Amino acid sequence: MVARTKFLFNRSVWAGTALSLVAAALLVACGGGSGAASNAGATPSVASTGTITAFGSVFVNGHEYGTGSARFYDDDTGNSTTSSTGLEVGMVVDVTPKSGSTVATPEASELHIHPLVRGYVDAIDSAASTVTVMGQTVQVTSATNFSDHRACVNASTSPCTAVATLGSLTTGSYITVHGYLYAGSTGNSVTATLVSAADLPTTPPPFAFKAEGPISFSGANPVIGSLSLDFTSTTCRVAGVVKPCAGAFSAGQVVSVGSAAAPASPATSAPFAPTVARLASKLPVQTAGQTLELEGVVSSVQTSSFVVRGVTVDATGLPAGTAMPSVGDLVEVTGTVGASGQSVSATALKTIRVAATARFGLLGDASGVTVVTAGSSYTLNVLGQTVNVNAQTRLADMSVPHWDSRDPVANPFNISTFDSYLASSTSKHVAVRAEADASGKLTAISIAIVPASSVCRVSGTVATSPAVTNSAVTGTPSTFAIHGVSVSADPTSIFKPGTAAAMQTVTAGDMVTAVGACSASAVTVQATASRSATNYVMDIGVPQISMRDRMDF
Repeated sequence: MVARTKFLFNRSVWAGTALSLVAAALLVACGGGSGAASNAGATPSVASTGTITAFGSVFVNGHEYGTGSARFYDDDTGNSTTSSTGLEVGMVVDVTPKSGSTVATPEASELHIHPLVRGYVDAIDSAASTVTVMGQTVQVTSATNFSDHRACVNASTSPCTAVATLGSLTTGSYITVHGYLYAGSTGNSVTATLVSAADLPTTPPPFAFKAEGPISFSGANPVIGSLSLDFTSTTCRVAGVVKPCAGAFSAGQVVSVGSAAAPASPATSAPFAPTVARLASKLPVQTAGQTLELEGVVSSVQTSSFVVRGVTVDATGLPAGTAMPSVGDLVEVTGTVGASGQSVSATALKTIRVAATARFGLLGDASGVTVVTAGSSYTLNVLGQTVNVNAQTRLADMSVPHWDSRDPVANPFNISTFDSYLASSTSKHVAVRAEADASGKLTAISIAIVPASSVCRVSGTVATSPAVTNSAVTGTPSTFAIHGVSVSADPTSIFKPGTAAAMQTVTAGDMVTAVGACSASAVTVQATASRSATNYVMDIGVPQISMRDRMDF
């Protein structure tokens, strides 16, 4: 295998590591195997593009694709391998089904991987939950997974802090971002599904520094996001064929650019000179009439159509009574590819997450697992709250050292094995990200088993009832609740970003993260002179629209 393929697929490049206790990242290695039965007969399976939610083999868009004879492609380099080592929960992949594959027993022929951004973090906006990398604004949400493969995380002396949340990222960090292109009114170019930190490889591959997105030609240089491009010494490819860069691409086309050499710092301070630029399709297949499943975030909505990942979706063929999605919703569209190869005529629409849904985070011991439908849905209890789990929930086990080096095929944690796997796990401590519907019902976006601990955590908006009580005296706690979880916090433990004053107060409606000692349905935060990783309250105030998904969890 050549070095460029190892950069994507060989985990030794990334130096495997265990994340910190409070990580809500979901990451796991993958292997081959045969698909598990789903809910259909001999209907042929279709091409699918979406986020990996679990392994054993690979779960995408609710399907468990067998990968025993699949090839895994790096779309940037064109290199391929039969080894799935290096895949992670949260990666966005395009799956081509094997001939004869059915919905009941789906088998993958090809899986294509193409992260959207790779490079150094130039800026972090905690209020807006964004990071700027390679001139691309990356939106981090409560559904974003984090992983950290840097050697320093497991170093025996002076270990660094693992990147497990937006708050643990720092400028200068080298990261890879997987996700969905998004051209909405907020101006962000990528909605992240996975942010993965790593050490820069000693021999950087040609896409060690990368940006992928719609290209424009309004100025002196082509631009992707805010990244100005210098194509003077670039090899430009269209459908694998080398073309003169002048005229190779049209405005609005999705282009991937990369170089082994680092850009200026920040990347937008001078034109970036990529060694390679390639036309990257918005759809994994471009054959008119082919059926496709497409997962992504809605960036605009018209009367009878909407846009997902830059692809126009014609909604006129949806069943009568199907409601149009809203901007920001995460949806799964089933339909046929249009004549242009860049549009989809929808025949079915499923909303995975509603943009305006309240988000919460829980870290505590799991108990009371109940089977709703064997192999597809469950409930469990965390910090006294009932959480629903389904096939869209991202699942991983990070409870043992070097968990990312284990073979998940031999011991997979997925929706088919959920109850038996959790019951046999040594640790029952779980990190849960969840959303609440109008009735308050919690549905898990992600669940990770983490090392056993007496530390618990809750994140979300502070409830109006019971009423908040604020104390100004250490030893007398302030009290409030977040989705039924009671928090008792010494006033010295409460912090607000950008404010150095002591004895901060909490207000109903504020977005708060509380970390402290566990009890059945409560978190107790002790007095502290400075913020501790295991004992603090962080209050970021009333969430704005751009902060709706923000959770330091």
